[in-house]
Amino acid sequence: MARVKAKDTELLDDATLGRVIGLLESDKPITKKEACAMLRISYNTTRLGNIIDQFKARMATEARLRAERRGKAASQMEIMSAIESYLDGESVAEIAKRMYRSSSFIKGIIRRYNVPVRSTSSGYFSPELLPDEILTEEFNEGELVWSARYNFVATVEKLVQKHDTHGNCYRIYVHGKNQCYANQPWYELGRLEHLQQLGVNLHGSGNLLG
Repeated sequence: MARVKAKDTELLDDATLGRVIGLLESDKPITKKEACAMLRISYNTTRLGNIIDQFKARMATEARLRAERRGKAASQMEIMSAIESYLDGESVAEIAKRMYRSSSFIKGIIRRYNVPVRSTSSGYFSPELLPDEILTEEFNEGELVWSARYNFVATVEKLVQKHDTHGNCYRIYVHGKNQCYANQPWYELGRLEHLQQLGVNLHGSGNLLG
């Protein structure tokens, strides 16, 4: 069965599809015409049926794969993939869905390997505090680090100042969607050497060094 493609105006996300299917299968079901309207698709019962069948098949496959992996320890490939994807800006929920694992499973990997955490409450003016295990006042030129202020991997350009209050301040180049130069104190930069030694490919993303 060819996969049904969604147009920009159509609402074929999982949440909407699940809600519509629930209404179609309720004790007092909505009509197929009403279902099409909720999904913002043209009234076409054949296409509606194909969309629903594909959604149910995908949900069944995902449930089966999650069940098969539940309780199993993370493989080396899963660990590398989760860390690399997270450092590249992918959310925990997105990684978990793609890997057929729970969000708590992915968070466990991030915590266990001291991966710098992105927080929804942190931002440019209130960067997330980095764990002591990855903090250091000394960085080398060309070293890949985590920028807590920009929530992304950066390259250390050079030491620009030894501040009386803030200590060593570094010129960095932030990769990914930000792609900018910035100056940051050492305590807002996290060492990633332990992840590279683990085998994490910090150069693996198309966005990382773009």
